[in-house]
Amino acid sequence: MDTSYFRDIVSSLEKALYYERGGGGYFRATMVGTDFIDRQDIRGKTPVEVIENCIKAFVANKMLDNISYQKDESGEFLTFKVGGCSHLSVEARLKEEGVPSFVCAPVNMILHKIRQLTDLAVEIADITVNQENGECVIRVVVFKQN
Repeated sequence: MDTSYFRDIVSSLEKALYYERGGGGYFRATMVGTDFIDRQDIRGKTPVEVIENCIKAFVANKMLDNISYQKDESGEFLTFKVGGCSHLSVEARLKEEGVPSFVCAPVNMILHKIRQLTDLAVEIADITVNQENGECVIRVVVFKQN
């Protein structure tokens, strides 16, 4: 199946959201992908368990080739490295059109499940896309909910 149509639609929607809301588009896009992950049987009592179970679902559904993560010493920051993601071509197109990366569906899904299953709040701090090596780096802030 040729997926170029779907990539075109997704990139057009992201571009429209960005031009409508600018940097505020990020806050409206945090739930992108959550319908998919809610249909998966994701469980876990800790962020690590949730992350590992989400990764298994992503790989099983061929959404990406690999994803790794690291916690900093304080536990307040997570850094995800996503390789071979099916969304990479969308990011390339948006970059060509002057739209910065502000949506990472796989990490959105992970963060959604962490919020749902633990007592933590999480938020994407920034996204760096490297088209040359086919990898995205997404930094996330982790904090206790009040």
